[in-house]
Amino acid sequence: MRRSRDGEMDDDAPAETGPRTAAAPPAPAWRRLIRPGRLPVLALVTYAATQLVLLFWWVAYYPGLFSPDSLNYMWQSTTGNWNTHHPVAYTSLVWLSLQTTGGVGALTLLQTVLLAAGLAYAVTGLRRLGGPGWLWALAAVVLVALPPIGSFVLSVWKDVAFALCHVFLFGTVARLVALRKERGGPAKPALPRTLLYALLVELVLLCLFRQNGVIVAAVIIAVCALVMRGVAWRVVIAGGSAIVIALLTNWLLPPALGVRNAGSMVALESVFSDIAVGYAKDPAGFPARDTAVMAQVAPLDHWRSSADCYSVDPTVWSPNFDRTAAQEHLSDLVGVWRRLAQRSPGTVIEARICRSAIGWQPTSTGNVARSPNPWSVRAYVQRDPAFQASPAAHAAYSRPLSQRAAKIAIELNTRTVTPEWLWWRGAPWAYAAYLIVGLVAWRRREPALVALASLSAGNQLSVMVVNAAQSARYMVVPFMLGILLLPLLATARREADRTAPEPDDVAPDTATSGTAAAEDTATDTTRAEEPGPDEPAPAGSAAKAGSGQVG
Repeated sequence: MRRSRDGEMDDDAPAETGPRTAAAPPAPAWRRLIRPGRLPVLALVTYAATQLVLLFWWVAYYPGLFSPDSLNYMWQSTTGNWNTHHPVAYTSLVWLSLQTTGGVGALTLLQTVLLAAGLAYAVTGLRRLGGPGWLWALAAVVLVALPPIGSFVLSVWKDVAFALCHVFLFGTVARLVALRKERGGPAKPALPRTLLYALLVELVLLCLFRQNGVIVAAVIIAVCALVMRGVAWRVVIAGGSAIVIALLTNWLLPPALGVRNAGSMVALESVFSDIAVGYAKDPAGFPARDTAVMAQVAPLDHWRSSADCYSVDPTVWSPNFDRTAAQEHLSDLVGVWRRLAQRSPGTVIEARICRSAIGWQPTSTGNVARSPNPWSVRAYVQRDPAFQASPAAHAAYSRPLSQRAAKIAIELNTRTVTPEWLWWRGAPWAYAAYLIVGLVAWRRREPALVALASLSAGNQLSVMVVNAAQSARYMVVPFMLGILLLPLLATARREADRTAPEPDDVAPDTATSGTAAAEDTATDTTRAEEPGPDEPAPAGSAAKAGSGQVG
């Protein structure tokens, strides 16, 4: 027993058994900021640092970077010609920005804010799996500082929204993996409803912002269900509900809003390209009835000369190709393709493998399409008479808020054109993610960690199934997540081999004073020195028989 502060004897207080060690002084504030271990601090530092870097890109590329797709979003939303060729969800965001601010600068700024917030959410989720907080934050800052990501997030593209959904989803999956381990492993853990709601919303948005989002979502759900026992059924229910909600939204909402159905032309562009590749390879193998159908859509010379297994664009986006006639003869063209596949299946398979090279080939194909540059918008506008006549024509321009920042940004982009495999191809980073996750899961004996690679796998498989061109943006998600996963290597040690967490990494409710730690040490020392029942107590021993207290 010892005396309490008011001088009375305190029976509940632990007895003082040895010399007291001075309390360790708390880490200074600046050290906690540069070595963030507590999750709220880590989230704040990650958001602030990444947002600062992203603001540099926004100032340099203001109001944003434009592609032909960007002009089409703007044209649709300001002329009333809404259609499903591009996701209505992103076209709606473009319309909202144009209506409220007269331009797209607000939309691109919002994209930077959401990316910074998503990275803070993902980093704090990954930190629950182990590793120093500062390393996870550093990976996020390095990611947004890379010129390919800076130019990508400032582009007016549906792919940016699609990638943002993945960043938030990555944080949710990391939390599911950590929660499964913290709450009993294979046993059914108590899963917070908010985490299921987050998973549901993220998957719905992922499916709405890209046509192949359903394939990606299905792969993610399947992998998570296989490796995360105990929460598998809840993940399947949430993921399956998300896919159903997204499909119903895409089927029912556009007609109700008066959005014109663009048909299946986009999905069948690969079919037209296969026909061109097959005709260029063996024109004599096409019967007369097939060439008659093809001639009603485009001259036969165009079918032969436009054949390019890497991209559908030379065939289907040429002035010689009548897209209206293609829509009218759609079933006939599908018949031409079916007979080609039966006659020469190798030709079709080779064309599909070639076209999906951006998804699986780590080395350069020599024709990758990178993010837009500031000066390309003028050329795009000049060759689009319909956009020139639209109310949105005034909003497509490049006017950096700082010329110095613009020069630096352009120079950085110039320096990262090569090597292509490092900066503009997502396949190497997808393979890196598989290796990192596989190694750490094996070393830690935690199969649930494989779920972290499901997002990259879903994107890679979706591109390999259906792809139109060698565009870097189609594999930007594996690129981003591969970089974010690098710090996971620091957690590859087995549980028994890991050391205690650093002082900065201790949660606030467990970060007690050094005095308590010293008392525990002194108690353990006294307990170790206390004689057994058959041994005589040493002289001066503080142990009292029958006291019920040790030391």
